[in-house]
Amino acid sequence: MPIEEILARTITGIRPFNELPVDAEIWREAHDHHHSHRELHAVSAHRPGIVFGLEVVASAVKERTVIVAPGVGIDPDGQTVVLPEPVSFTIDQRGQTFFCLSFLKTADRKSAVVVGGGQQHFRLVEGRNVTATEDLPRPPFLELARIYRTGADKPIRDAANPYDPGNDELNLLNRRTAFPHCYADAAVGELSYVPKSDPTDWKPNRAGLWHLLREGNGRGFHLDFTGPLNLRAALPAHAPALLYVAGRQGFQPLADAEVDGLRRFLESGGMLFAEAARGSDEFGRGFQELLQKLGARPQPVAPGHPLLTAHHIFSGAPAGGHDGGKLFCDEAAGVIFSTMDYGAAWQGEVPQPESFQARERIRQAQEFGLNVLAFAARRRRVRELSRLG
Repeated sequence: MPIEEILARTITGIRPFNELPVDAEIWREAHDHHHSHRELHAVSAHRPGIVFGLEVVASAVKERTVIVAPGVGIDPDGQTVVLPEPVSFTIDQRGQTFFCLSFLKTADRKSAVVVGGGQQHFRLVEGRNVTATEDLPRPPFLELARIYRTGADKPIRDAANPYDPGNDELNLLNRRTAFPHCYADAAVGELSYVPKSDPTDWKPNRAGLWHLLREGNGRGFHLDFTGPLNLRAALPAHAPALLYVAGRQGFQPLADAEVDGLRRFLESGGMLFAEAARGSDEFGRGFQELLQKLGARPQPVAPGHPLLTAHHIFSGAPAGGHDGGKLFCDEAAGVIFSTMDYGAAWQGEVPQPESFQARERIRQAQEFGLNVLAFAARRRRVRELSRLG
């Protein structure tokens, strides 16, 4: 239903008083009063679209199979549509296929009663309908993806370039995003270590990290701070998507058990973001030794790298709290290393703090921090989707 029709719709309710005769029509109008306001709020304040999840990916184990991940969306009528479990489709036909989600209301068969010689159901169950069709269904619906197949035997692939998908590749360009969209639902932890000089100086940028998470939670991110991750124990069920570590001095090498735990964390889809605070060469050398044990080989982040467009758009790595720093990333290994000291900028520590450019530098550092969070959350989510089949 177009929003103009919803706005023009008259909303009525019931004013209760003693001895008011309550029949089915009165009962229905009383409840529809609340439903109509809920739908109006969803459509006008949040807009139809995907709130979280509902990704559509090519199966990693089954040919010509597409998987729709769990998630939640708002349809054009303002109905909240929840998909609690993944749904898969095997597509054998040639031509266009649309993957769509719609709200579905059904009667609970267990609620049947006999009324006037017939059967009525007094309980409704809110559900959903996920379809793969050659034509778009009748509204209201949410389009999740589409694909054009050049042959029934052609493999289905995720798009190599999501902004310009080709034939036999999943096209996600027509997915609508609700407001406020959940850009990332993730936890952020810390990698603890023992500095050589001052054992208490292992978290110089913690205040900045906390400020970043606070900023993210006000901008469509759902973020939890979990503190140091115990690398000697099994990974928790809801492990962090990102571990942050910063240092301004050398540190004692991690124990073998801790290196193994960190490796398990990265292999599970987690990401490590390490910073040489104030450009510390001593910390950088120690971290390079850790990278060798992990088999990671970060390369300079060049223009066009996905880290630069994961949320905000950057033409290159912005400045942090240290002049002349560099940024490196090994996306496959799940490691980012920086001598920019973004964490210092997140807590207001930048060169020439009284200049008019200082606030802009802090803002850019925070925006880039959101890119790191989105990049890490996406890596975790991709790993979760790969386990769907």
